[in-house]
Amino acid sequence: MKLTKLPVGDDVRSLRFSPYSSISFSFLSPLCALCALCVIPLFVPSLAHDGPEHDIEELTERITKEGASADLLLQRAVEYQVIKKTTEAIKDLERALQLEPSSPAALRELGRAYFTAGKTNEALSTVTRGLSGVEPGADRAAILIVRSEILRARKDYEKALEDADQAVKEYPNNVDWYLARSQIQALLKKTKDRVRGLEDGIKESGSGLLQIEWIDALIDDGQHAKALEKIEAELNSSRIQSSWLIRRAKVRLATKQADAAKADLQAALKELNSRMSGAAPDPSLLADRGLVYELLGDRDSAHKDYNQAKDRGMTDEWINDRIRATKK
Repeated sequence: MKLTKLPVGDDVRSLRFSPYSSISFSFLSPLCALCALCVIPLFVPSLAHDGPEHDIEELTERITKEGASADLLLQRAVEYQVIKKTTEAIKDLERALQLEPSSPAALRELGRAYFTAGKTNEALSTVTRGLSGVEPGADRAAILIVRSEILRARKDYEKALEDADQAVKEYPNNVDWYLARSQIQALLKKTKDRVRGLEDGIKESGSGLLQIEWIDALIDDGQHAKALEKIEAELNSSRIQSSWLIRRAKVRLATKQADAAKADLQAALKELNSRMSGAAPDPSLLADRGLVYELLGDRDSAHKDYNQAKDRGMTDEWINDRIRATKK
C-alpha cells in the first residue's frame, strides 16, 4: 500500500482529527457537544435525573398544577432538546419568552433550538438579542459561544473566532470553549495563536483534553520535535495507542520518514480493526480508521469509513471536508 500524496493546497497538517475524536461525544454536532458539556448552570433544575422523558412528565405535571412559568418551560425545553424534539422545545421557549422577553437563558436555548432546526438566521438574531443588556461574565460568555458556533456553521470564521475569544476572556474556566476556539483557529490556519491559546487553557485548567488538542496544534504549527516528545510519552503509557500512532505517523510524514510512518499507520489500523465491534461501530473509530486509510493512500476505504461515521452522527466540518477530499 502506497502512502498518500496529499491534495493540492493541503499538507500533512491539514489531515486533522475531528475536534471531538477520542471523547465520548464525538458523534454530536459541535454545537450540541459544547452545550452538552457547558459547566455553567444558567438555571438549576430541581428535578431528579431519571431520564429526560421522566423529567418532561414531571415538568408537564407541574405546569398543569402551578401554571406555566418561564423557568419551568425553559427546563422542559432543554429536556425536549435532549431527546431531539426540537419543535416542542421551540414552542416552550417561545412561550417562555412571552412571559420573560429578556431572559438570556431562554434566548440562548431558543437560538440553539432554531439552529438545530436549520433556521440559522433566526438562531443568529435570537442569540444576538440575548446578548443585549447582559453584563460581561459567565452568562454572556455562554451566549457568545453559542453564537460562535452558529457563525462557524455559516463559515463566517473570523466573526466566530471573535465571539469564542471573547467568551474565553469573559469566563476562562470552561475547557470546551478553549477547544471551540482552537478548532476555529485551525480552520483559519492561525497556528501560533492556537498553540498559545491552548497553553493558556492548560495553565488555567490543567485539562487533559486541552493537552491532546495542544499536541495536535504543535503538529499543525510544524513544531514536530516538541510534538513527538509528547507523543512518545503517551505511547509509552497508553493502553490504547491508535490515535497516538496516527499522530506520530503525521509527524513522520511531515519529516520525510515514509517507511516509519507507514509502520505506525499499519499498527494503528490493526488496533482499530480489533476495536470495531458489532454492526454499529463507534463513529470516532470509523473516522480515525478513515484517516489511516487516507494517509496510506486508500481513498476508497477512507471515503467509505468517513461516510459511515457521518451516517452514525458525526456531522462536524472535519468529516465533511474529508468526505469531499476522498471523493472520486
